Amino acid sequence: MIGNRTFCEECRKDVPFKAVEKQMIGVLKGEQYEYSGEEAICTDCGSEVYVAEIEDNNLKALYDAYRKQHSIISLENILELSEKYGIGKRPLSLLLGWGEMTFSRYCDGAMPTKQYSAILQQLYDDPSYYREQLETHKKSLKSDLAYERSKRVTDDLLGKIEMPRSKRPRVS
Repeated sequence: MIGNRTFCEECRKDVPFKAVEKQMIGVLKGEQYEYSGEEAICTDCGSEVYVAEIEDNNLKALYDAYRKQHSIISLENILELSEKYGIGKRPLSLLLGWGEMTFSRYCDGAMPTKQYSAILQQLYDDPSYYREQLETHKKSLKSDLAYERSKRVTDDLLGKIEMPRSKRPRVS
């Protein structure tokens, strides 16, 4: 795809296309899901054309519908965890007692099990739970630096959450 152009199999050439929103139905793990997606249409002949970015977005929307239906943590929340707690993907995986690449796969879009999803969601929602995991499993981390950095970031985060409104510094 170059700009808003792509190859049309009917016209047999690169053509402009338009993206049209529509309700779509997809099947994932043997179940049907309805979701909002887009269809790329050749502006010359009106036939559907393939646009990788649109297909990727549709697949993400299908996965999001699956996650919502099965109460699986969102990909966006998974992606925020490393930054939120100042810890890398591999160290976080090790901290949780998982394989070194497990969390990285989830960041790449793999679907966590219900059990792992519940753990990730609790980490996302509750910094004190994360801090507890960090203290309990700090020996599983390969470096003290990873522990210290994550501890500092988490302490800062907990301080912001726990500081009563009347004690917070005024912002002018």
